[in-house]
Amino acid sequence: MEQDENPSKSYDKKVHGKRYSIAEKLAIRSLKDSNLSVQDVVPLTHANRNTITRIWNDPELEDLSPQVVSKTKDGMKGLFYKRGLQGLLAMTPQKFAESSLLQIATTVGIMTEKGRLMDGLSTSNESHRSVIEHISTSVSKLDSQLEALE
Repeated sequence: MEQDENPSKSYDKKVHGKRYSIAEKLAIRSLKDSNLSVQDVVPLTHANRNTITRIWNDPELEDLSPQVVSKTKDGMKGLFYKRGLQGLLAMTPQKFAESSLLQIATTVGIMTEKGRLMDGLSTSNESHRSVIEHISTSVSKLDSQLEALE
């Protein structure tokens, strides 16, 4: 018998069927608005039609619709940037005396990085401009040499 995360409840796959992760449930839930019937979704998901119906009608999954997730991510991005700014503003002479600069700088860095991650931006501050310029110059030289051979 497989054990659930809750040790007080036992789980028997033969009796209860497959357990679906949140990601799997959301994938099945996303098919609700696709103009497919439950019967059409069964072969796509390999889920029982009762399971599909239960997932489609689960109010908790309604809160995880793409629109809600997008709004939540936008709110989190703003909060991360706000906390980073608050950390910067907290770097007063009094705070320097009370806290380590490392603690404050770490907080600012983490919050800024999280905001950038949520924006889909790089968290690496490496510059590749010189490499790209070098490649462009080399390509131009090669083009000139090829034209001279023709």
